[in-house]
Amino acid sequence: MTSGARPAGEATDRGLCPADAIVLAGGGPEPALDPTVANKALIPIAGRSMIAYVLDALRGARGVGKIAVVGPESLPPDVASRADVSLPARGSMLDSLARGVEALAPRAHVLAVAADLPLLSSAAVDAFLDACAGRDAGIYYSIVPREVTEQRYPGVRKTYVRMVEGTFCGGGLILFAPAVVERLRPLVARAVAARKRPWQLAQMLGVGTLVKLALGRLSVVEAEARASALAGITTRAVIVPHPEIALDVDGSHPETLALAREVLARR
Repeated sequence: MTSGARPAGEATDRGLCPADAIVLAGGGPEPALDPTVANKALIPIAGRSMIAYVLDALRGARGVGKIAVVGPESLPPDVASRADVSLPARGSMLDSLARGVEALAPRAHVLAVAADLPLLSSAAVDAFLDACAGRDAGIYYSIVPREVTEQRYPGVRKTYVRMVEGTFCGGGLILFAPAVVERLRPLVARAVAARKRPWQLAQMLGVGTLVKLALGRLSVVEAEARASALAGITTRAVIVPHPEIALDVDGSHPETLALAREVLARR
């Protein structure tokens, strides 16, 4: 483990990093999951909308203040009652974040949360916020070790990246300073423009970085440094041993929805 990626749960002098939260629930239906539901976040699981479980986790987290949902025009009562602010999604994900930031007028940090994490727990949210405390950065990105995920949920499929420190998948929690949203727009525009041009993506990331990543020789600290240079914002990866942060319900892996229904039905 390097100094650049401190696991959640390690003690800090400052404790939790308090934040207001924005739940991103834009988008349309997922035919591979449930084509009858107009927005994936509203897919029913054990009698409730998927997003309701996410909001419960945030409401129970000690480090979370106000909560905004940016998503469908109309929300079910069990969802609307759990949010302080509800806004219709417009444009890109950055547009949704900007709308949420403007509506919340947040404290020092904002927690962006995917709406498709029905197994998310309050403990996992607080563990992530605790791991971010005391580390000076504009963006904190959650990553989850493969061994933790496979131990708790054997057979679950995720996309993993092998690093020097271990093998990880990305999580659905990102903590950021409100000002970074507008500063990220040029970088996101470049990435979107290059998404079908591998040579442009390679130019952005650097051939050396891509080669080391492909060989599993890129460290978390090196990845942080490259991301910080690209964004012009100090970026940190935060290792969180809570697989629920990364178990997003995705159309490419419909078995995750079945898993969530099984786990939540037992609860």
